[in-house]
This record gives sequence, C-alpha cells and structure tokens, in this order.
Amino acid sequence: MIMIPGEMSVSRRILRFLSTCFSERQIIWRVGSETRYLRLSPQTQIACVAGWAVLTGLISFHVVGFYIQSNAIKAQSRSIIEAQSAYTTLLDQVSEYQLSVMGVTRDLKETEAHLRRLFSQNEALKQDLMSTESALQMSERERSRITTDSSELGDQLHLLGRELRRMSSKNTALETHINSLRGHLELVKNEKAEIAAERAALDDRLWRLHNDLQGSMARNSQLEGNLDSIKADLRQVLSERRTIISKNTRLGRRVESLEATLAETRTRHAANLERLNEQIHARTDVLESIIQRTGINIDELIPIPNGMLRGQGGPFIPLHPDFFETSGQREADQPIDLRLDDALARWQQVRDVFLSMPVVVPVKNYYVASRFGRRRDPFTRRWARHEGIDLAGPSRQPIFATASGRVTFAGRNGAYGRMVEIDHGHGVVTRYGHLYRAYVKRGDRVMVGQKIAALGNTGRSTGPHVHYEVRYKGKPLDPLKFLRATRHVQ
Repeated sequence: MIMIPGEMSVSRRILRFLSTCFSERQIIWRVGSETRYLRLSPQTQIACVAGWAVLTGLISFHVVGFYIQSNAIKAQSRSIIEAQSAYTTLLDQVSEYQLSVMGVTRDLKETEAHLRRLFSQNEALKQDLMSTESALQMSERERSRITTDSSELGDQLHLLGRELRRMSSKNTALETHINSLRGHLELVKNEKAEIAAERAALDDRLWRLHNDLQGSMARNSQLEGNLDSIKADLRQVLSERRTIISKNTRLGRRVESLEATLAETRTRHAANLERLNEQIHARTDVLESIIQRTGINIDELIPIPNGMLRGQGGPFIPLHPDFFETSGQREADQPIDLRLDDALARWQQVRDVFLSMPVVVPVKNYYVASRFGRRRDPFTRRWARHEGIDLAGPSRQPIFATASGRVTFAGRNGAYGRMVEIDHGHGVVTRYGHLYRAYVKRGDRVMVGQKIAALGNTGRSTGPHVHYEVRYKGKPLDPLKFLRATRHVQ
C-alpha cells in the first residue's frame, strides 16, 4: 500500500486533535463513605460525541423535513380553498341557470294554460251561439202558435160572455129559491131541537130507571149474601156458646184451685210480713241502742206521742169492711200492714238520726293524749274542764269527717288555732282544732270519711294533735262515747 505524505499528515493531525480533545478521563463521586470511579476512555468519548452528532443530524433532518412538508401542506390547502371557491362560484352560476330555466318553464306553462282557457272559451261561445239559434227558432214557432191560440181564445171569450149573461139570470132565480129553502130549514131546525130535547129527557129518565134497576139487583144480591153470612155466624155463635159453656166449667174448677192457692199465698205473705216487721224492729233497736250509748236521748229527736208518727193527720173517715174484700185483702191482714208501715217509718227516722251521729274516728294513726271532762291544764297545770278529746299523732296526717254534713266554719278561732266546724243536722256539731291546714271552706257539703284537714300544732297546743269535740244542741258530749258506740254491734 502506497502512503501519500499529505494524507498521512492530515490523518495524524486529526488523530492528534482527537487524542488532545478526547484524552482519558475519570469521573469520581462519593456516596456516603464509599468513593466510586468511572473511567472514560477516548474511544468511549468519541462514540458519545459521534452518537450526539448523529442524533443532532437526525433531529435537524426531521425539522427540515417537517418544515418542507408544512409548506407543501399550506400550498395544498390554499389550492383546495381556491378550488372550493371556484366550485362555489360554479354552483351559484348553475343555480342562476336553474332559476332562469324554471322561470322560462313557468312562463311556458302559463302561456299554455292561457291558450287552453281561450280555446275552452271559444268552444263555449260556439255552444252558446248554437243554443241561441235553436232558442230563436223555438220562439218563432211559439209565436206562431200563440197567435193561433189568441184567435181561438177570442172566440171562446165571446161564447163565455153569452153563457155568463144566461147564468146571471139563472143565479137570480136560484137565490130566490135558496132564500125560501133557508126559511124552511130554520123551521126544520127548530123542530129538530125540540125533538132532541124530548129525546134527551127520555134518555135521562131511561138511564135513571136503569140505575135504579141495577141498584135494586145489587141490594138483593147483598141481602142474600148477608142472609147467608148471618146464618153462618149464627151457626158459629151456637158452636162458640157450647165451647164457652165447657170453658166456663173448666174455669170454675180453675178458680177454685186459684182461690186455694191465693189463700195459701196470703198466709205465706202474712208470715213474711211478720218476719220483715221483726227484722225492721231489730235493726231499729240496734240503731237506737247505738244512739243511746252516745248520750243522746233519741225520744227528744223522734217523739212518738200516743203511738203515732210525726207529720201525719187529716179527717177521720171510717173504712167500710167491703174495702178489704174488693182490694184483695182480708181484714186479718190489715193490722200487720199498719204495723209494718209504722216500723218502716220509725226505722227511716232512726236511720236519718244515726247517719248524723259522728261514730267514725277522725284520724287513722293516733293515741288519746287527753280525755273529755276534768283534767289539769297542760300550760298552767291547774284543774280545768276539757270539752273534747285530744288525739295525738304524726303531723300533717289527714283528718276525715266523722259524719256527713255542711261546713259552718273554717279558719282561725283563737285558742283552737285553725279549726273546722261541721253541722251534721239534728243539733249535732263536730269541731276539729289545732289544724295544720283546712281543705274545705264554709258552706261546703262533706261526706263521711272525706278528707277535710291535716293534723297540726296551731293555737294553744303543746304538740301535733287534733282537738276533737262533739256538741249536741250547743252542749259538749264525750266523743269517746260516739267512737265506742258501734264497738259491740254485730
């Protein structure tokens, strides 16, 4: 191989330049406490530079190609826009040509339609002309016929005139005859009216006779039916009479049996009344004994003068003995009825008095702290009169009415403190003193066992208690007698 001196010097210079630019290098970096080295040989550096140069060339080539392609696309777009503009212009021209053609076509159609109308009008004129000619011919023939008919009618009118004059004379004669016929017709009408009136009278009389005949026949039929029904009723009455006679016989025996039963019932009724009278007397005696134990004389409340009750009277009218038979009572039953009425009236009066007796304890939890009568005063320790009883117990416990009545006082009353007073009727009054609170007011109606107050310590008092009094006609009585009155009642 022959070496050219000039070429060797150039290659050497290139190698020297490359060896100078791409001398061996090291890249040192440290990660934590460790140091690392990267050796870059000249070949590696040359390869990297060559790769970079190739990459730069490729990028430049693509950029230039993209620029050239974009210019070509722009030129093509301009040509497309110009073609579209030309196409639009062409379309506008075609549209104008189409419009002009449509206008010409429309004008041709209008001309053709006008010609057709003219042709049809010409045909119609021809038809009208022909019809006019035929009408003229017919009118000529009609004119000649009318002329002939008018001459004939003139002759007929002449004949009719003569006939009319002849008929006028006949009409005059006919009118005269008609007037005579009208007079005769009036006479006939009058006779006909008279005949019609007579006929109507005869028809009316005949109708009345017919109705009378029908009524007579109906009455005869009714009488025959009544006679048959009377015969049947008579037979039925006879049958019922026999039945009633047999029933009366049975009823007689039944009445005898009922009379015997009635006598037995009266006997049992009298015995029952006697037992009832005894029971009423026993209950009345129990109530009277309770009232007597309280210290109240019941005869003062219910006096019985000479065996008669109060609030009775009237004139004396003797009773007829038949009264007992007609009223269904025998004379032997009357005394027990009177005794029973007297016993019931007495029991009612005693019961009313008993209901006004305060025999119920006013408190539930209590003990008798002070009795009725003589005692030492709790404040002065001197002997004094105590007109009630003191029932001590827990404070504010409820106090109840010991009998039904009406509240006559509710409020403070001196040494009583807060006090409630109740009037029970028949002169019996109860008082409740030293109260903590009153639940009723003056004028209230209270029932036995109703809560009226709360136990307290108001007024002249040494501790919680209720001062309980019972007064009869203003006089104080021992309340314990009332509370103990029902103790031995069975």
